[in-house]
Amino acid sequence: MKWQYKTTTPEATRHLGEKLGHIFKPLSGIVYLTGDLGAGKTAITQGIVKGMGITAQVTSPTFALVNEYGDKSIKVVHMDLYRLLDFDELEEIGFDDFLRDGSIILVEWPDLLIENRYEPLAALSLSRVEGEDDSRIINLKTEDASLIERVKQLG
Repeated sequence: MKWQYKTTTPEATRHLGEKLGHIFKPLSGIVYLTGDLGAGKTAITQGIVKGMGITAQVTSPTFALVNEYGDKSIKVVHMDLYRLLDFDELEEIGFDDFLRDGSIILVEWPDLLIENRYEPLAALSLSRVEGEDDSRIINLKTEDASLIERVKQLG
């Protein structure tokens, strides 16, 4: 299933992320985040983390590759795979460990995962609206039955 949302400010993008965080909270799995630089991937992540009940300063993982938020009871892993060249590097940063620990794993630049056929819980695609500096179009796609029902409740 697919849904499309439009936000007109960074705060609205974070607020949508917060709503998504509420519905992701009891789940685990990979969420692909795609979009050009500045499309709002970090803003929506900030909202998702907050919506999952985690109080943290969320920053882009561009240089760290992986940022973790939360604790053992509920955790969000935010990854940026842009600089990784191959699947071996993905294994070196412990990707399989993150999969096993029941986290929501938000992945920016998920090309390596797509190439290796990792099935996401959901995929979020963010894009700027031409001529509207702060507006974003956010497409959400999922095939997960429980998530589909939760997204329908968003309205």
